[in-house]
Amino acid sequence: MGGGQRETEGRMERRTFLAGSLTGASARLAAIGATGANGVEFYVAPGGRDEYPGDKSRPFATLQRARDEVRKLVAGGLKTHVTVWIRGGTYRLRETLVFGVEDSGTDRCSITYQAFPGERPVLTSGVSIDGWKELDVMLSELPAVAAGKVWVADTPESLRRFYTLYDQYGQLPRARGRAFNPVNPPVGRDQTNRAERLKDLYFPAGVLRNWSNLDDVEVVIRCTPSSLSTMNILALESVDEEAHLARTKLPATYPFGATKGRPTAWVENVLEVLDHPGSWVLNTQTRKLYLWPRFGKPTGIVAPVLRELIRVEGRIDPDGPVDVPVRNLHFRGLTFMHADRDVWSSSDTGMQHDWEMIDKPNALLRLRGAEQCSVVNCKFRDSGGAAIRLDLYAQENKVESNEIRYMDQGGILLLGYGAGTKDVNKRNEILNNHIHHCGLIYWHSLGVVLWQSGENRVAHNYIHHMPRHAICLSGPRVPYFQRRCDSREICGSMRWHEIGGYKTAWDEIMPFLHTRNNLIELNEIERVLQMLGDGASINVSGCGEGNVIRRNYIHDIFASEWVSGCLRTDDWQRGTTWEENVIYRSNAGAWEHKGANKVINNYAIDILPKGYFRIFRSGPGEIIDGSVIERNIFYHPNGSAVFYTFAVGPQQLAKSRVEHNLYYCGGVPETETPAFLKTLRAQGVSTTDAYADPKFVDLKAGNFRLKPESPAFKMGIKQIDLNGVGLMKNFPKWLLE
Repeated sequence: MGGGQRETEGRMERRTFLAGSLTGASARLAAIGATGANGVEFYVAPGGRDEYPGDKSRPFATLQRARDEVRKLVAGGLKTHVTVWIRGGTYRLRETLVFGVEDSGTDRCSITYQAFPGERPVLTSGVSIDGWKELDVMLSELPAVAAGKVWVADTPESLRRFYTLYDQYGQLPRARGRAFNPVNPPVGRDQTNRAERLKDLYFPAGVLRNWSNLDDVEVVIRCTPSSLSTMNILALESVDEEAHLARTKLPATYPFGATKGRPTAWVENVLEVLDHPGSWVLNTQTRKLYLWPRFGKPTGIVAPVLRELIRVEGRIDPDGPVDVPVRNLHFRGLTFMHADRDVWSSSDTGMQHDWEMIDKPNALLRLRGAEQCSVVNCKFRDSGGAAIRLDLYAQENKVESNEIRYMDQGGILLLGYGAGTKDVNKRNEILNNHIHHCGLIYWHSLGVVLWQSGENRVAHNYIHHMPRHAICLSGPRVPYFQRRCDSREICGSMRWHEIGGYKTAWDEIMPFLHTRNNLIELNEIERVLQMLGDGASINVSGCGEGNVIRRNYIHDIFASEWVSGCLRTDDWQRGTTWEENVIYRSNAGAWEHKGANKVINNYAIDILPKGYFRIFRSGPGEIIDGSVIERNIFYHPNGSAVFYTFAVGPQQLAKSRVEHNLYYCGGVPETETPAFLKTLRAQGVSTTDAYADPKFVDLKAGNFRLKPESPAFKMGIKQIDLNGVGLMKNFPKWLLE
């Protein structure tokens, strides 16, 4: 999962963009662009000049200049569509390109920034680092293995501190120390100030030092008790080597402490751990960059100067009821790369478990106050943050047919306002995107996340090779409404001026949970949960009701650690429907089930034999009374399997509907009712469930259709047709290059 890793991706023939016939510019309109089949047209090219008129023969040099010229048309009253054709080549941004309300289209007239047909424009904030020299004197801090292999360069004045670095092959991993387990705090430590306690990291002797450039050093850690699911990257404030105590500048999400299993923490960006090809260390005091190159002399080395390349920024009133969005603005066929990694600050507010920060400039392309805008046929690659964010106000936008790969954080993020009455992130479409190999640094990052965002459709996406969730639906859980709090996670997002007083009943809270009525369908997910545990391929928690997850194909989920299941409704979740999903081959269970939710007509095949359907504890946010589990097939192809596991006991199902399900273990025929069915029936459920071979057509060939003689049909179980699941046939082939 490191920045240098790549899987072989077949080169495919290029797809040319649809282009209308272009007409020549009249002399009268030369100053405001050409008039063609796409309305008014401007051109931008790396060899252009900003004093040119921006026509095809004399293009602008920068996107900023084109934006400013379009802005004049908007100010005068837009009367036709506007297209800015961007010629192939590299555009190096030194400031974030911002589009405001003054750059909006209208109901009838769109504004589009689009790659010229057949050409590949690339937007980057990478600054070249040159002047490399071999170290002529071995530094005492370097490990012996690095002798004669490290090069050094002075960093340009335009670069201050950066957290990611790239060569022509992709991201270069920052030097990383050997993993260790934190030590538990001493007994009797002051427990009164939680925020200060969350800065204290006790470590084994010799692991951390009071380095001279301590301000450059970070600790990467998986915090307890949620060490399976959450990562923090925290700068060090001080290190007491004698007391074995380090202080971080910001509090961790959860306490540091010893954990079972593999070590959970390591140090980065110190010379002592620069011990393998591709790794690097930055010393901002001396402005020196040290690199052990992958091959020979360093060439093509760039560091990012921005954390977001383009921002679409409406007029946002964070505390008020009304925002004014940018409208009808579109991006087509562009490649975005080389932005820096997010760095947490004291003003941040995180979503659940701090998996993402709310309203944060950490994506290559960010829509913050946008309506009826689109991002289509673009490529996002090799960058330190996320690919695309739709923040706060985001309505009726479309993110379609994009390639997203090798991101250090997430893929596509929809994050609305916190709990309150301002429900303005909704009715967006996330369609036909290829998202993979993301979360390279922040392992808890998400392929697609909906937080306080509703009525969206997420469909036909292919998500794979992710460290944790593929798709996450999330919101503030009920306990956040029952008290005020001051931790980074969720607390700062609560809109108490709209909520009023504390709420204790779930029904009182539902109006403030905006992740509701989403449709998640026809997605293909594989090879996720590869680095962190306690998760699921699709995870739902703390959301409103009416979310439907249907006809998705989840397969080949081989988790690196214990995980909850391929699909999960976690704490404080009800009113979710899982329907017609196929789960095939996994070393995790099919479901973890909490809350009153529906599981209808799904196939779970060749799953962890220790438990296909996991029913958790019976805490306040976990009781499953009122659930519906019916017309599902649970099929284990070889040997015996446990179809239900209970944290408390089978009585947990007594107040749910469990009927017309079909179970079978290949090679384990039953001549009488299986014991597990007898146990369920003793609770008054499963009276119509059966144990019999469902008779799939050809599982080995991936054909999950049922033969005509299948007993499933008599039970009301429907065929699940996976044709059309995943990427659509019109996905642009050039994006896969």
